[in-house]
Amino acid sequence: MKQELQMQLQLQIDSHQVHLWHLYVPEQDDPAHEEGMALLTPEEREKHGRFHFARDRRRYLMTRGLIRSLLSRYAPIAPRDWRFETNAYGRPRIANALPQAQPLRFNISHTASLIVAALTVEREVGVDVEHTARAAPLEIAQHFFSASEAQALQQLPAELQPSRFWDLWTLKESYIKARGMGLSLPLDRFSFSFEGAHDVAIGFEDGLDDSAARWQFWQLQPDNAHAVALCLERMHSETVQILCWKATPLLASVEQLQVAVTRWSPGG
Repeated sequence: MKQELQMQLQLQIDSHQVHLWHLYVPEQDDPAHEEGMALLTPEEREKHGRFHFARDRRRYLMTRGLIRSLLSRYAPIAPRDWRFETNAYGRPRIANALPQAQPLRFNISHTASLIVAALTVEREVGVDVEHTARAAPLEIAQHFFSASEAQALQQLPAELQPSRFWDLWTLKESYIKARGMGLSLPLDRFSFSFEGAHDVAIGFEDGLDDSAARWQFWQLQPDNAHAVALCLERMHSETVQILCWKATPLLASVEQLQVAVTRWSPGG
């Protein structure tokens, strides 16, 4: 029965698509909590137990269970059998040798109440989600944004500054995650500038060894309290299809999620 169910839930993804999954974290443990724990490795269960607050343990369990369950929708590997390795900067990647698994790339981000996972094939991807209903920490812009970004932010009317702060923060996070180098890439060494209603350009200081033409960006708003930025490695001139899905805890069911999407593509 489980094998039949897995076959029914298999999804296809091609090189022109990004599948963006959204999972809202409930206030209480899901009835399938124990089933989710069974998916974790001993190391993951040990880390799960170190969280002091139940909400943090719940989010960690759902994050790990989500990515394992999701990947099993794209390759015939049981959720508990996925294996991961990390690069020199700690970014996880798939270690399973199965041919259907090797092309898959993923990235995951979460807030207290929402987990977002992006899946692609054969190219790098980064995603960031932030809870924008909270006050934007505008005071940190001088420390983490480039001089041009901080100046442009300060020059905006006060009522527009929080929204622009989250735009910049999520874009920056999505980029460093796509690069797989985390905060070893200083956030103030590259800049985003907004050239129109939906146009953005990225620029780099000397030494970062990258090109704006390599990346394309999108901004999404799954609800009124969250902002998502997506960074995707460009393969060639193409139209990318973003499919958004909403998952329930431990993927008991799934439905397509309609979200507002804006394509931001630096370099044309």
